[in-house]
Amino acid sequence: MADIKDLINPYVWTAPEYNTGILDKAWAQPEMGRMMLNENPVPPSDAVVEAITDMAKRGNRYPDRAYRLREKLGKLHGVAAENIALANGSSETIDAMMRIFLQPGDEFLCSNPTFEMFPSRAGLCNAKTVQVNLREPDLQYDVPAMLAAVTDKTKLILIINPNNPTGIFIEDDDLIKFCELGIPLCIDEAYLDYHPQVEAKIDLVKKYPHVFLSHTFSKAFGLAGVRFGYVVASPTLVDAFNLMYLPWNLSLMAMAAAEAILDTGEVKEKVKYNNEWMATFVKELEAKGLKPFPPHGNYMLIDASSSGKTSAEIVQAGADMQKLFIKSIKPINGKEGYFRVTPGTPEESERFVTFVREYF
Repeated sequence: MADIKDLINPYVWTAPEYNTGILDKAWAQPEMGRMMLNENPVPPSDAVVEAITDMAKRGNRYPDRAYRLREKLGKLHGVAAENIALANGSSETIDAMMRIFLQPGDEFLCSNPTFEMFPSRAGLCNAKTVQVNLREPDLQYDVPAMLAAVTDKTKLILIINPNNPTGIFIEDDDLIKFCELGIPLCIDEAYLDYHPQVEAKIDLVKKYPHVFLSHTFSKAFGLAGVRFGYVVASPTLVDAFNLMYLPWNLSLMAMAAAEAILDTGEVKEKVKYNNEWMATFVKELEAKGLKPFPPHGNYMLIDASSSGKTSAEIVQAGADMQKLFIKSIKPINGKEGYFRVTPGTPEESERFVTFVREYF
């Protein structure tokens, strides 16, 4: 009889893994500061919790397709409800977009580094991820190199704006160059709410039917554990996403939370909290001769190579000295010493400031 492993599609084992094991450690060790996964440290308001609780009382019923919520999100962006597809967090969008556009042997084009879930889900479609190194030394997208990497096998392109983990925005003129290719393009705007001076790229969706936006309520809205995201796209693409998403992919509670948080407007205070701590972190890091990149999201990439420390050493020191989980970053363009941090609670964030002052 065959080994069970031999009966499973081989690319299940060969695709890059997106590992969430750090969350097991974080939940098991509540004394450790959670500053590693771009979570929002501010919990949902009482109004949001009440909306979830009230809807849970009707949890015996299947959800509808949430037209009212889609209409609210559409108005937020100046589009119709028919331009909105609702997802179980942007993670579901990442998975669905790969299965919508990629067949075995196709190519998915993105930067290096990028959010690691994208290559993971492309690999599970038995597609090839083509990653182009960011530009030195500013870590901006290397647009000429990415355009040169496009082939007849390129079936999907990703631009995260602002990019993760660098926090850098791409120039509009460069973004349009990707739109003009006619290849499906995901513009991931997961962190855009932290920088409202920059508008969502709705005009590009209207002009180019192969361009779509991915949004999430896991970051600025602070609903990472509730799981809510959405796509802004042409009606045809919205239909494709809705066909690929599982039926009833969103719980009644997630939809209630999303609608309630749009009504409360609490995201503004959460953004203010985040950005004030980011300004503090920049000041403290620069005082030690380190190089923080512009924090346009709720994460900050730091080049600490001048300290001579590796990413692993820095992360371990944060855990040992101040009981902090911070994010290790693989070498970028062969250069070691990068790490990433997200503001935590006031007490956790103060511990990070102390760590920077004492360790560096």
